[in-house]
Amino acid sequence: LAMEVVEYKQWYQRRVRGKWKKSSAIGKKSEWEYEVGAPPISQKSDLLWESSNTPKAFRQDSKTHFSWRIQPLPWPMSNYKISVEDNSIVVRTENKKYFKKLRIEDMDRYKLPLLSRHVNCAHANNTLMISYEKPPNVLQLEQEVYSELCKVKPIQEGEMEGCKQQ
Repeated sequence: LAMEVVEYKQWYQRRVRGKWKKSSAIGKKSEWEYEVGAPPISQKSDLLWESSNTPKAFRQDSKTHFSWRIQPLPWPMSNYKISVEDNSIVVRTENKKYFKKLRIEDMDRYKLPLLSRHVNCAHANNTLMISYEKPPNVLQLEQEVYSELCKVKPIQEGEMEGCKQQ
């Protein structure tokens, strides 16, 4: 059993946040898994926390591309090797200091293969930007979803008082 929360911005006509929460076989709830957008910054006051120099990857899609930003990555563009392996985009560095597999869950759901010719990347200001061109059928499905969402009255913050949680 899984629960999905999706946030759309009307003026962007795209999804700005998407997250999943799955239950285990015995019903235990897991943490939110962010598919699109960055998770909120944790306000925990533990004695241990993640270094600010640890690279973080978050997805930030545009109308025509699935896009990620990975920061901070200080090395020059020539140090990065980006490839498509096992239906994932793989980011490696020649100096072997960073490795990351990026999945496109949307492509998995539609059972579409990733093609390396659709991957683009750039590097600026210690940020590696990777994008994957959306296939025409994904663009069409997103347009259909957006058309349906335009028929629904958007909920503003504070308007959920009558909603009951399950």
